[in-house]
Amino acid sequence: MNQTINKGRSIQIDRQSNPASRGSSAAAQPTSDQAQRFLGFTIGDSLQALIPLANLQATIKISLAEILPVPQMNSSLLGIINYGGKATWVVDLAHLMGGSCYHQSTEVSTGMGMLFQVRNETVALLIDRVGTIETYDSQQCLAIGEAMFTDQIRSFLSGYFIDTESQSRVVVDLQQVIRFAKGEDTAGII
Repeated sequence: MNQTINKGRSIQIDRQSNPASRGSSAAAQPTSDQAQRFLGFTIGDSLQALIPLANLQATIKISLAEILPVPQMNSSLLGIINYGGKATWVVDLAHLMGGSCYHQSTEVSTGMGMLFQVRNETVALLIDRVGTIETYDSQQCLAIGEAMFTDQIRSFLSGYFIDTESQSRVVVDLQQVIRFAKGEDTAGII
């Protein structure tokens, strides 16, 4: 089995298997040495996004009530949760990119967290829903044009791919998201 769900509602990702054997990839299967696997997900209501699978540790369901707010932090940094006995920072990705904040919605009580290890710290990017594992040829990644998105959104994207249905799939720049959430390199972004 390539994905397993344990009792902690965490999805462990097998980074070594061939996604074509699952049939879960919406993208064409590149055959070059430049093939890269991504986890697809949705930001806000409609922005279809990707993040490199190699960076992902797991996905978990996060109850907003379990997030401990940290005072005097950027509003996109919601606070911390206890995951595996460690303090894990929770970043509201949609809010960071100019969308509405999870805490402003009274209808939402949970979200999905994509967990990443960054410099000995675990960070969870809070999103609405997780999609499929997709494979793209990294040489086919296109640059984000100035007219495509606002400066705020563009600053957190490294490029985009066109999927098999001719829809654009933006690639989130994880390092830029983490730098901003931690208060580094924030000049001119928001």
